[in-house]
Amino acid sequence: MNPRLKRLIGSLLFALFLIFHITLVIALAYGLLPGTSQGIQLIFMAVAGTIWVLPAAYIIKWMNG
Repeated sequence: MNPRLKRLIGSLLFALFLIFHITLVIALAYGLLPGTSQGIQLIFMAVAGTIWVLPAAYIIKWMNG
């Protein structure tokens, strides 16, 4: 596959994945976190804020591979 096309597809996949991830995290936060302590909220946001790295790394690896 043409490297330019691969980068274009990868960039679009990355953007779509981030939109999906952010939407999912917001929906889960509104559904699960009301009434919980700030510590639980902090842990949830920390995990949700770093978990996107694994799929993103795979997409980037595929784009450059």
